[in-house]
Amino acid sequence: MTKLVLSNIFRFVVLIVLQILLLNYVSFGGYMIPFIYILAVLMLPTRLGNIPLLLIAFAAGALIDIFCNIPGFHTFSCTMMAFIRVIIGNRMLTRDDPEAVIDVPSAYTVPLQPFAMYLLVMSVVYSFTYCMLESFSFGNFWMTMLSMLLDAVGTWLLLMLSQLLISPQKK
Repeated sequence: MTKLVLSNIFRFVVLIVLQILLLNYVSFGGYMIPFIYILAVLMLPTRLGNIPLLLIAFAAGALIDIFCNIPGFHTFSCTMMAFIRVIIGNRMLTRDDPEAVIDVPSAYTVPLQPFAMYLLVMSVVYSFTYCMLESFSFGNFWMTMLSMLLDAVGTWLLLMLSQLLISPQKK
């Protein structure tokens, strides 16, 4: 149990630092910013309670907002994503066995197709919320939707790539 807690803390710190120091300065044409730090929230154990999950998501978003000098966009978006995870995310991960407990949801502990769909849905929720807060109007609706789509796809690709490159192989 201690090893699980320490690995989650380490993952949280590394992904937040990576987002703050590197990925916040990566922008593809001003439309796409990849968000890898949400993986720290998405890989938390499924048996973690709802309140701790929402508080951790809130803290992760708040840290990014503090270092980016943004008024709560990441905080709200990350908390919304965690709320959606509470509602449908855990069911997506454990649809074969609803009573299953997954210590660390990853591409190697969950079948690849449900895990990829889980990451895609959560990326879309996060990106949609973030882009709507950022634009805060429907004046440029199609540009906002384009930005949301590119953010979601870029984030999903980055999350899948990081899972396939960094996670240990199944034995």
